[in-house]
Amino acid sequence: MKHRKTLLAVLAAALFAAALAWAVFSVPEVPALNDSTRTLRYEGNTLSLEKDGRTVWQLTAESIEADADGKAAEARNIEGVFHEEGGRELKLTAPHAHYDLTSKDLTIDGSVRIETSDGIHLKSREVIWSSEKETLAAVGDVLLTQDKEKLRVSAERIESSDGFVKFTASGKEGKKARIEKGSGAN
Repeated sequence: MKHRKTLLAVLAAALFAAALAWAVFSVPEVPALNDSTRTLRYEGNTLSLEKDGRTVWQLTAESIEADADGKAAEARNIEGVFHEEGGRELKLTAPHAHYDLTSKDLTIDGSVRIETSDGIHLKSREVIWSSEKETLAAVGDVLLTQDKEKLRVSAERIESSDGFVKFTASGKEGKKARIEKGSGAN
């Protein structure tokens, strides 16, 4: 009987040691992280920039993908608002945006449409917000219209620091921008 208890104790210890060895040696390797796995994805979220206690702009997106290192974010199917100091707003829609979290620059692209609260309409391939210069630049086949002043501007680039109230327009490859004002501008 004594030998049987000893034999059972040795057998139990051997089974325990085997189970422990199996648990330690069968742990799978942790996969190496690469750039594609270092992305955070959010559905229906908002990006915004605040300066001196005031919201400069905000974008609501169907989806946002951000680098895990916190340097960039991509947004899809966006609606955005740029807030001017006097309460004036620029509302925009576009299929894509890229935000550089280091420079705070924002590039909105893919058939951008903008409407301002005072009646300016703008279409372009992309709009770039330069945080350093605090300017908006519409780039690529830009068309700006304003019914009140009967204004129509077509250019390769239109840049402004006040939400396109005052702006500079330039043409493509040495060509001039076209500016029409009056009854023929509609």
